[in-house]
Amino acid sequence: MQVPGGDGYKVDPFIDEEAREEVRRNLEQSLSKLNAQILRLESKYRELVSRSKEYFEQVVDAMESGDEERASIYAEEIAELRKLAKMVRRSQLMLEQVKLRLETIIEVSDLIGLVVPLLSLIAEVEDEVAGVAPDAAKNLHELACYIEDFTSSNMASAVEIGTQEVSEDAKKVLEEARRLAAERLKESFPDVPQLSEIEQMVYSYLSKAGSEINLKKCAKELGIDVKQVKEILMKLEEKGLIELVG
Repeated sequence: MQVPGGDGYKVDPFIDEEAREEVRRNLEQSLSKLNAQILRLESKYRELVSRSKEYFEQVVDAMESGDEERASIYAEEIAELRKLAKMVRRSQLMLEQVKLRLETIIEVSDLIGLVVPLLSLIAEVEDEVAGVAPDAAKNLHELACYIEDFTSSNMASAVEIGTQEVSEDAKKVLEEARRLAAERLKESFPDVPQLSEIEQMVYSYLSKAGSEINLKKCAKELGIDVKQVKEILMKLEEKGLIELVG
C-alpha cells in the first residue's frame, strides 16, 4: 500500500503487519465500549420518552378537571424532559458518528486518510457528550490519546491533513447530528397542549358533557356559533386532547 507524497509515493507506515494488528485490536476494544455507551443512551432516551407520555396524560387529566395549576406543573416538567432528551439523543448520534468511522477504519486497509480526521471528530464529540455521558467522554479521550501516541511514533511520514479542513468536517458532522436529534425529538415527544380561552371553554364543556354532545346546544350554551364549535373541536383533536368520531 502506498500513498501520494511530495515526491511520488511514500510507503504506508502500516506496512508492519504486527503494528496493523495492534491498531485493529485497540480500535475494536474502543468500538466495543462505544457500542455499550450508545445502548445506554438509547435506553435513557426511551425512559425519558415514556415518562413524558405519562406526564402528558396527567396534563390532559388535569385540564379535564379544570385544574390548570396542576396541568402547568406537569407541562413544565415535560419541557425539562424534552431538553434532557434532546441532549441525550444528540450525544447518541454523535457517538454513532465516531462508531461508524471506527468501523470503517477497522474494515479498510488504507488507514492514513481516516485516523487523523478521527482525532478531530473525537475531540469535538468528547466536549459535546461530557455532560450527558461522562463514561463515553472518558473512553473517547483514552482512544484519542492512544491514536496520538501511535501516530506520533508510527506515522511520521504520513500525508499531512489540513487541521482547519478536518475541523470543518467534524463541525459538519456535529451539525447533522443536532439536526437529526431535533427531528427525532419532535417525533417522539408529544407537544403539550396550549389552549386559547375559547378552546379551554369548549374543552371544559366537553369534559363535563361526556363522550357525545349536541353541537347546537353546545354553541347556544357557550354563546358561540356552530361553525366555531366545529373548528375548535378540530383544533382540540389536532392537539391530541379529543378524538372525533363520525
